Amino acid sequence: MQNEFLNDINPVGDFNFREEVIKYFSFWPWFLVSILFFIFSSYIYLRYAEYTFRTTASIEILDESQDSEMALPTALTVFNRSMVNLVNEINLLSSFSLHSIVSKELQSNVRFYTSGNIKTLENHPDQWFDDYDIEFNIDISNVSEYFEYKIEIENNFLNISEFIDGELNKEYNFQTLSTKEKNHNLPFNLSIKNIKYQGERTLKIIPLSSSVNQFRKYFEVIEFGKDSDQLLITMIHPNKQIAQEYLSRILISFDNDGISDRQLEYKNTIDFVDSRSKILREELEKIEIRKQNFKEKNNLSNIETNAEINIQNQLSYNSELFNTESQKSLAEFLKESVSSGKYEYLPLNIGLDNFDLNMMISEYNQLIRQREKYLSEAGENNSFVKSLENQLDSFVLNITNSIVNYNNSLEIKINSLKDKEKEFSESYNAIPENEKILRTIERELSVKEALFLLLLQKREEASINFAVVKPTIKVIDYPITNPIPASPNSIMIYLASMLVGFSIPFLILYFRFFFDNKVHTKEQLLKKLDKIAVVGEIPFSSNNDELEKIVKVDSRNTIAESIRMVIANLNFILFKDGTNENNNTILVTSTIKGEGKTLLSVNIASLLSKKYKKVLLVGADLRNPQIHKFLNIDKSTVGLSNYMCLDNLNWKDLIIKNESLDILLSGVIPPNPTEILASDKFKSFIEEVKREYDYIIIDSAPCLLVSDTFEISKYVDTTLYVVRSNHTDLKICDFINESKNESKLTNINIILNGVGNSQAYGYKYGYQYGYRYGYKYGYNYGYGYGYGEDKS
Repeated sequence: MQNEFLNDINPVGDFNFREEVIKYFSFWPWFLVSILFFIFSSYIYLRYAEYTFRTTASIEILDESQDSEMALPTALTVFNRSMVNLVNEINLLSSFSLHSIVSKELQSNVRFYTSGNIKTLENHPDQWFDDYDIEFNIDISNVSEYFEYKIEIENNFLNISEFIDGELNKEYNFQTLSTKEKNHNLPFNLSIKNIKYQGERTLKIIPLSSSVNQFRKYFEVIEFGKDSDQLLITMIHPNKQIAQEYLSRILISFDNDGISDRQLEYKNTIDFVDSRSKILREELEKIEIRKQNFKEKNNLSNIETNAEINIQNQLSYNSELFNTESQKSLAEFLKESVSSGKYEYLPLNIGLDNFDLNMMISEYNQLIRQREKYLSEAGENNSFVKSLENQLDSFVLNITNSIVNYNNSLEIKINSLKDKEKEFSESYNAIPENEKILRTIERELSVKEALFLLLLQKREEASINFAVVKPTIKVIDYPITNPIPASPNSIMIYLASMLVGFSIPFLILYFRFFFDNKVHTKEQLLKKLDKIAVVGEIPFSSNNDELEKIVKVDSRNTIAESIRMVIANLNFILFKDGTNENNNTILVTSTIKGEGKTLLSVNIASLLSKKYKKVLLVGADLRNPQIHKFLNIDKSTVGLSNYMCLDNLNWKDLIIKNESLDILLSGVIPPNPTEILASDKFKSFIEEVKREYDYIIIDSAPCLLVSDTFEISKYVDTTLYVVRSNHTDLKICDFINESKNESKLTNINIILNGVGNSQAYGYKYGYQYGYRYGYKYGYNYGYGYGYGEDKS
């Protein structure tokens, strides 16, 4: 019944989310201060942090295989599948060699900075000064040390401090804003023509390799998709203009590198034709001189028309023999080029009528191009380069064998044609010998002339292709910088700061609550107690004067009102029939000292004395009496212990009056309090005072360490067990349950004292007290009784 009463007032569950939230929310100033602190710290960080911006460009790699004159449709080209290897292109774009070229062109290892009050910003050369000239006296691409020059301008005077590898080397002072025509050892000449801000500037010269590695760290190339030939090039850098300029130059250099690879093939073709043309020109001159000498020697001026008719039948064979010998000469020239033993481009499409041979030369040139790309990045000992060289050697062997086979077939064909020609020559015995010799010379001359003209034609074709070679990339988007910084991300930093600002006090409170083993609220007690009622909650008060005095019967302070509520609950629970017969003895105890049992026993007795004429307060704490403090009398005043030990005393003579309340103090501290309280005389005393008084309130000793209270408990009707909020350990509830279950204490009811002493559980006593019982008092005080050893 007791628990039903209290559970109706405030039901208890295993977990109450609202209470958990309120528990943390009661510390909202901690959260607010923490969040504001971290937000302010984030603001300071963002105010002076170095911002970086993302610059992007996108390109498309053009498929070189689609431009070849000899390319035939394949399964890949029919279905529009690209032959571009994007991995190779990405490696080339990210290669050290390509970035070295760009860094040299832009002089990227020379850095320009402007120093502010707190942070230093990197500038593009155009942003360093408003108008200035700078000339370097050294080859900055070969610098091997770290040079730093701090430039200060004061009163139009130029002061430069030189640091080498971080250590001050020398200081230079100039009476003008120019270092030109001055004697100095600076690696540059600086002339400032116009300046608005005269703060400190810094010029750094670092090794080129370090600069290249830094820019490669900022640089990233990403494929747009698996089947796409497009690449996204990204660069994150503090200066937008530097990033845009660098990316633009990367695109130009990358395109020029691809163009130069294609031009190299045509250049080798031109060189091959030039070398062969020179030989043919010399041979033509020799044949023409030989013809001229033959005519002069034999006085030949005109060929008889009938001789021409007789040899018409040989023309078809002569024409075919001519073509065959031309092919053989071209094959011989090509064989000489192949046998050179160097990994160089072979002349392509020089007039050979062998399709397989031409295809092998085209594939050989493509392997040469791949080898040169990887050679520039990886070196001669790279496994992939070695693999390509093995493939090239195999191609050279195959091409040589093909040329030999082709020459053998041509030789067989030439011999066959000559045999046919020989057969016709026997039928032309009538033709003068001179005519036959002249025809032979003219035929040889025609072959050489035709071959010479063919080579000239191929040279022109190669020259045209060399001049108008197509680009290797198509720029889709030129470098564009996102105005929103890539880092730091202000939104994420502010969100993170709020999260950290919230988390730190939360974690502190969480561990505080986790390791907190004190009683704070009535709900905690109800969860731990075994069907034991909590009949009242006494608010915490910081007014020591109020705590050290007995409550007046007409007092309306918070202590008085809360005790009246305890009395009302006791009447409701224990004296439901409206009478107090056999229920007039109340024992007030606690677990340990300092929990406020004496305060409550004194004030409960005082307030009961207003309603009932005869109320007695008995000080039964014979070990550490405290009631005398409320009366401002000496601790040794005679009382219960004196009466129990002396036979000549009457307890009625020891009563002290306090308005309508009778008080019997503990008396002097005896050596055997437990024996005294367990004696028959004490039993007789209790029975006698029950007949004399309407209510007897007994202030007993704490019951955890001594058994005094258990001796008294068998004579009382009700036990008020005082538990102090924020002071009593929750494990004490096990002791209380044990005392109830083993009947050590009679009819236990709990009073929770000092409520509001701590807001660790979000407990606002003023709200709960006023809501629950109809009193609108603000009880949210700090609280501490300060019960200590009595030194009086």
